[in-house]
Amino acid sequence: MRLSDREWKIFIIGDLFSIKRPIARNKDHYENGNVPFVASGSGNNGVMKCCKPHKNEELDNAGCITVSPVDGSAFYQPYNFLGRGGAGSSILMLYADNINLYNGQFIAKMIANTCACKYTYGHMGNKDSIKRERIMLPVDDNDEPDYQFMEDYMKELMTAKRKQYQKYVEQRLAEFGIDDMKIPMRGGITST
Repeated sequence: MRLSDREWKIFIIGDLFSIKRPIARNKDHYENGNVPFVASGSGNNGVMKCCKPHKNEELDNAGCITVSPVDGSAFYQPYNFLGRGGAGSSILMLYADNINLYNGQFIAKMIANTCACKYTYGHMGNKDSIKRERIMLPVDDNDEPDYQFMEDYMKELMTAKRKQYQKYVEQRLAEFGIDDMKIPMRGGITST
């Protein structure tokens, strides 16, 4: 699949997503646990640490794209999480019914490509400015975002990366004299 084989169109983020902010939270007010605390970080999917939620605390829902108003980084969130809220640098959460792990990662990259060069700590974005941002996306025959193409493209890219990694690991194992090791793959499949 090639990105150049597709027609592309500009879309306004606010036309594609509902935008929310998390409640006021600070990672320092949580004990270590197993729930991701997502903040305005440009790496590690924005996860600052894993926390134990407070009793009866409602988590932010998975299946959204988080955007940092500090640096414009954007990530798809596949798990329920605790989002940093309560201040100007709190994350923004973009929700839409038709995104999933694969097309969500594709769209997050397009958002980051647009926003990363615009926002800094001295010139932060906000809910309104992010809502007005324009992103380029591939379109289907109806001039709507081609979510299926984005999903298929990311699956193909991930499969290729997984194979590349598997080959690298097999070469490294061979260097150590380990030739007959089964390498577990996602979904319980093993490769020899």
